[in-house]
Amino acid sequence: MTPETNYIEINKQSWNNRTEAHLKSDFYNLEEFIKGATSLNSIELDLLGDIKGKSILHLQCHFGQDTISLNRLGANVRY
Repeated sequence: MTPETNYIEINKQSWNNRTEAHLKSDFYNLEEFIKGATSLNSIELDLLGDIKGKSILHLQCHFGQDTISLNRLGANVRY
């Protein structure tokens, strides 16, 4: 496949290009996240309830904070 038609690789590279900037952003609070803070908002946590032991398919996580946060809550997360 040529680069112009390899949309999966183009999309992957586009996300990868954004990740570095987001890792450095205060918005994602990476330092606190590494220490154990969740990336999920209170409204999301309230709607989810207890997810311990549940299987979750998580789409569009970007660089993984939400998926990791769901896993920290005890869910078996697929992405």
